[in-house]
Amino acid sequence: MSSENVIEIGGLGKCYQVYDKPRDRLLQMLFGRNGKSYYKEFWALRDISFAIPKGKVYGILGKNGAGKSTLLQVICGTLAPTTGTVAVKGKVAALLELGSGFNPEFTGIENIYMNAQLLGLRREQVDAKLEQIIAFADIGDYVHQPVKTYSSGMFARLAFSVTIHVEPDILIVDEALSVGDAWFQHKSMARMRKLMESGCTVLFVSHSIDAVRALCDHAIWIESGKVKMQGGVTEVTNAYMNDVFIEHNRIVLESMASDVLTLPEVGDKSAESGPMPGGEVCEAVESEAPAPAPNDGSVLQIESLQILDAQGKPTSKVEQGENFSLALDVMFHKSLRNVSAGFLIKDQFGQELTGESIFNTYRRSMDVRAGQRVRIRFSSSMLLRGGQSYSVAIRINQVSKWDRSDNMVIYADELALVFDVLADSNDPMWFKFRMPFQVTYQ
Repeated sequence: MSSENVIEIGGLGKCYQVYDKPRDRLLQMLFGRNGKSYYKEFWALRDISFAIPKGKVYGILGKNGAGKSTLLQVICGTLAPTTGTVAVKGKVAALLELGSGFNPEFTGIENIYMNAQLLGLRREQVDAKLEQIIAFADIGDYVHQPVKTYSSGMFARLAFSVTIHVEPDILIVDEALSVGDAWFQHKSMARMRKLMESGCTVLFVSHSIDAVRALCDHAIWIESGKVKMQGGVTEVTNAYMNDVFIEHNRIVLESMASDVLTLPEVGDKSAESGPMPGGEVCEAVESEAPAPAPNDGSVLQIESLQILDAQGKPTSKVEQGENFSLALDVMFHKSLRNVSAGFLIKDQFGQELTGESIFNTYRRSMDVRAGQRVRIRFSSSMLLRGGQSYSVAIRINQVSKWDRSDNMVIYADELALVFDVLADSNDPMWFKFRMPFQVTYQ
């Protein structure tokens, strides 16, 4: 094992025996040694390999059932691998399931002692940290009650508080923080950042892309028990989001029993009488053509995407407070109904800060013809903090319902453009963006 790595996994596989009937399990016990199998193999993980250096924060992405939780349990040692090797160096603290390791009949205090000692602390060490653990959990007098009386949020508070006060070398968190209330989530995230700054290695599983981008340096995308992609968090999350868009489109199409909403081709009599872009939103019509995946180029092409300064000139640097425009020119290869274009501005961690779209602004979309170019301008003044770079994500979709239930993404680029905001030394900012406030005092 490399001295720089705290986790090394090579060729990891985890196979389960799945029995169709209860009697098959008995038959396997009795006659399995004769070479006959009464079960089917299900590989939850197959040929997983990666290494995690000390002090890094890795996000684990994947759909439900992809194998994320199984992978973490193997790393923690609660599951044995079927094939491959797992090497872990240092004290591991895991928050995999709420209340795992807790005895429901014990009080919160008793479970603190039991769980902390299971995680490697001696009793005198727990004595020294007890008040800190209780204060962070902040569940009041319930800490003296049996944990079977706790809500899921109280479980989360107490379990997380014990885990972080163990001061582990490796912290593993699997969706547990999504259960607590908003105040607890903010408090937990702040404490996790403090652990990271101290050099703790973190494996973080979450379905929140914003949380992964905010906390993690790198990401690993697991699909069907295999590593589909690993690398920088922005690169991996962008690819994962593109895959999510495709799956979302499929679900929308199934629910609507229709396909990409198209207009008749130009030259058709019905097309000539149809509304042009800027008219009222039209009712959806069906098409036999398959729905395109985002970015496949069959529906549209981005001809130009630029930041324009106050004079309308292309730039990659915008001053604080300066008027600017995001200029987008799109050529459509197909006639489509209910088209909207929008953007998101993200910070260097991929967190979404602000954005806008045609549909949000006008509460309706536009109709476009094949061969038609659409010029779109989003104009504002720069309220983001200077001295930093930002990225722009572009999404073009079809949507007509305000609840977005029929939303379909037909183009997405999560890293379409990068620009800098220049700091104003006379008007410094210490926060992400500026909102206009009226300030009074007496």
